[in-house]
Amino acid sequence: MKRLIAALVTGLMLVGLTIPGTASYESKTDYMELMIQAVMKGDTEAGAEAEAARNEKIKALGLDYDEVTFDDLLLLSRVIYREAGSNWLSEEWKMSVGEVVLNRVASEEFPNTVREVVMQPGQYGGLTKEFKYLRPSRICVEIALRLLSGERILDEPSVVF
Repeated sequence: MKRLIAALVTGLMLVGLTIPGTASYESKTDYMELMIQAVMKGDTEAGAEAEAARNEKIKALGLDYDEVTFDDLLLLSRVIYREAGSNWLSEEWKMSVGEVVLNRVASEEFPNTVREVVMQPGQYGGLTKEFKYLRPSRICVEIALRLLSGERILDEPSVVF
């Protein structure tokens, strides 16, 4: 009887090891929330892990969610925080700053990625030492996420604000 049980357990373990594509995400985990927290802490490793797990979950479950890269979320959040992060500035101001970055990405006159737009010399301070250590407020991260998910407020697309 012990041998039979041992053989069954061994067999099940072997089958388990040969099943491809077992999920590396937790079905109840909100990976976007983990990405937001990672941006606020400046934890790029945790943010990249949360992005990978989120994208795997979206794909595996066939969810209709926008894929948002951690790098874009981090950089856009930092720009919004640096340019309009003051509490006395409205959400509209914060949205407008972030929207201009994305309008530049979409424009033929500017580079094609958030990283390239932000890192252009003389633009948003992406090349400064301090920029790398900015810890955006939650509202700036949430606004960046709304923008990366397609929300817009400017009547006319603009590359300056």
